[in-house]
Amino acid sequence: MSQPPLIDSRRHAVFLDFDGTLVDLVDDPAAVAIAPEALARLEALRAELSGALAIVSGRRIADLDRFLSPLRFAAAGVHGLERRLRPDGAVERLAGPETLEAIRDALAPTLLAESRLTLEDKGTALVLHYRTAPDLKDQAEQAMAMATRGRDDLVVMLGDNIVEVHPAGMDKGVAVADMLRQPPFAGRVPVYVGDDTTDEFALRHVRDNGGVAIKVGTKESVADHRLADVGAVHHWLGAAT
Repeated sequence: MSQPPLIDSRRHAVFLDFDGTLVDLVDDPAAVAIAPEALARLEALRAELSGALAIVSGRRIADLDRFLSPLRFAAAGVHGLERRLRPDGAVERLAGPETLEAIRDALAPTLLAESRLTLEDKGTALVLHYRTAPDLKDQAEQAMAMATRGRDDLVVMLGDNIVEVHPAGMDKGVAVADMLRQPPFAGRVPVYVGDDTTDEFALRHVRDNGGVAIKVGTKESVADHRLADVGAVHHWLGAAT
């Protein structure tokens, strides 16, 4: 893999993962923070790109807004199950919380028996976290597999110390493809930056469609380019043309 080219504000559309890309991974997902100077740079870059910058995350858009406050960005949340094409636009939700009601019930005994596993309920997705207890990886995966058995309408995704379930037919690659068909992203060359297994869908789509796919960190990836860590991402963003 090579170092990525600089962003060309005249022709690129930039899509950025959040955790592990714009902010460092931490044990408590609610404790992340982005430096004010990094936030200011994102705002400046969005202006340079005529609005063609979006955050693409497994988190809800409401949570992204809180972490990036006072700024708001175009975003795809919950791997694309939530969408907002413009910072001042409404959030579109492609599924409701009732879809996962049976899964919540099925996971409840496991969560009661093992306090080191935590459940993050995003409404349109459920996430089992085991970052503080990596020895529970197999248990978390098995519990989710049992809870979702026979549910072809759902997909289970394995991420960085998490097991997530959400309605099938959606991932970050689909979300990016959909956003690229609409302004202000349409007609631009996509650039995607992400660190996790769930980002591989978007990295593959961007690579296969003539864009710039950038992997953060050392994990195996379909991307053609790599940045070492969150600090390297912000340094690269600050060098945009």
